[in-house]
Amino acid sequence: MNICIRKLAVAAVVLALTGPGYAFEPPEPWYVFVDVNVLPMSGPVVLTHQTVLVRGGRIAAVAPADKITLTPDVVRIDGRGKYLMPGLSDMHAHITPSEPPGTTAELLLYLASGVTTLRNMAGFPGHLPLRQAIKDGAVLGPRLYTTSPLLEGEDAVWDFSVKVLNAEEARTRVREYAQQGWDFIKVYHTLSAEAYAAVIEEARAQGIRVVGHVPFTVGIEEVLADGQSSVEHLRGYDIDGLSPDVLAIGGGRSPQRFASWLSMSDERMADLARQTAHAGTWNTPTLVVNMMLADFETLPEMAKHPMAVYLTPEMLGMLEENPLEKIFSPESRAMLGRVLPQQYKFIKALHDAGAPLMIGTDTFPSLVPGFTVIDEIDHFVKAGLSPYDALFAATVAPSVYLGQTSADGTVTAGQETDLILLDANPLEDTNNLWQLEGVMVHGRWLLKSELLSMITAELLRAASKPAPTQ
Repeated sequence: MNICIRKLAVAAVVLALTGPGYAFEPPEPWYVFVDVNVLPMSGPVVLTHQTVLVRGGRIAAVAPADKITLTPDVVRIDGRGKYLMPGLSDMHAHITPSEPPGTTAELLLYLASGVTTLRNMAGFPGHLPLRQAIKDGAVLGPRLYTTSPLLEGEDAVWDFSVKVLNAEEARTRVREYAQQGWDFIKVYHTLSAEAYAAVIEEARAQGIRVVGHVPFTVGIEEVLADGQSSVEHLRGYDIDGLSPDVLAIGGGRSPQRFASWLSMSDERMADLARQTAHAGTWNTPTLVVNMMLADFETLPEMAKHPMAVYLTPEMLGMLEENPLEKIFSPESRAMLGRVLPQQYKFIKALHDAGAPLMIGTDTFPSLVPGFTVIDEIDHFVKAGLSPYDALFAATVAPSVYLGQTSADGTVTAGQETDLILLDANPLEDTNNLWQLEGVMVHGRWLLKSELLSMITAELLRAASKPAPTQ
């Protein structure tokens, strides 16, 4: 029996009228992906010859193409020979805190790479209004979640961070950030054990999750026991068993620290993976930033990438002069390259133990927004995960982490899921993610070519703005 789109529309109106706080809104268009191959991401399968109905960003139906009757007033998207799947996420991004209104080439570049969700990992004042402007539709960009300003200790690495030197200061900051509406509290490795314990305790009382690095004075096992929500860059596993004196070398970025991966036994890896799974702590490895650090010589090559013409002058400049060179010694960077096989092995151990993983890139200051998400997915495959499991870490896993329901991020009826349309199957080769046809985000369908035109216009607009007067 055919499903008529008008019946679905009527059902939606009835639900709206019977729900609490009903208010009339102009009707949104029905988008219909016709005769498309669907990667639902609820399993490593492809549903062929499907028709997918979407309205307001919510999937109304997924059914065989010959089971749905369409009316002339729908917006048809030809899916023949193409693949529809959830949008990608970058769960460790650093977004320029530009003030709305308007849009930015940076956010559009993410969309043009198929990235529809971002977790910004260092909060600045402009991020909260930007998050709201995206939500309200005043700015076009991926869905944005953001941590608080970075909490550090006395020997802070970054001059933009906020120092908390005792338990009282830590609790005050956590309460303040929770009240301001930040999504997460971000901690760094310089926090004292006293301050970290207070952050965890107050964050739990305020109902806000703690993410970030592992403080040297605390260690990975205690952080897992304390329930830190996520660990970034695998940093913290690489301080296991090292003395405070060794960890203090080079501000915590010494070759001795990174070399600890080489001495970690398979048994210790398995034990840490089991503890991580038991704690429910998520990991965002960001191997792409490690590989960038290991070989700065590859950065100028990025300027030759076909998408490089859509980078801002500031982004292009950072491909030529990398500010991270000042804080990572050549010896440390070389060691990061040497330990990659061990980090691959540990990612596979985490996956096999059931510890949750997410894709993230650390896209600042010398990684290109959007580009490197696909590169990070490729690293997961090289680590031994299947293409499906690597894609899961970029789609369903982040949605579950952010929404806390098991069905989030899948292409199934009833889900509010951003979508991307590809010309080839990424389950066969994750590099097929480069073959992007278009993106559906916030209930709006955008061709990649349209997004690239928007970026060009934004770059021209920014270039024509007069320089600020002193």
